[in-house]
Amino acid sequence: MKDIMTLRHFNPNDASTILSWCKDKHAFRLWSADRYKDFPAQPEEMKKQYEGENMYPLTAVVGEEIVGHILLRFPSEDKSVIRFGFVIVDDSKRGKGYGKQMLHLAVDYAKQKLGAQKITLGVFCDNLSAVECYKSVGFHITGADAYMIDGEEWKGYEMELMLYQ
Repeated sequence: MKDIMTLRHFNPNDASTILSWCKDKHAFRLWSADRYKDFPAQPEEMKKQYEGENMYPLTAVVGEEIVGHILLRFPSEDKSVIRFGFVIVDDSKRGKGYGKQMLHLAVDYAKQKLGAQKITLGVFCDNLSAVECYKSVGFHITGADAYMIDGEEWKGYEMELMLYQ
């Protein structure tokens, strides 16, 4: 039987577990881009990322075990678009389908609870497993961009998923 995953609201006590999954600076930047100043980030910094309105940080759990995390947010006043960010699965649990399962649950949440008509996200081009995971859920690449991360240029894709209600 497949493990049953659920999404629950992020609890600030989840932060240290989630941050521990980024084992090195490269993995940390793939996950967070330039949103945190230094690696490793501290739990207080993660909590600060979610202050303000229109932020819906969610934690994926199987039973009581934390296996993933994702942020849903409204990027503008137009509440028809949700942006996914800070998407991560416990590195020791990769390859079990948890990423895809978490994304499906987050898409349902965005559609049913937040009324989204479209979901967007950004992903670095060299994060191939993430790009393929997003594609498997129905996202498609709509553009490319480049970002300065720690003094280097990182290329990224912009992806979206249209939701028809």
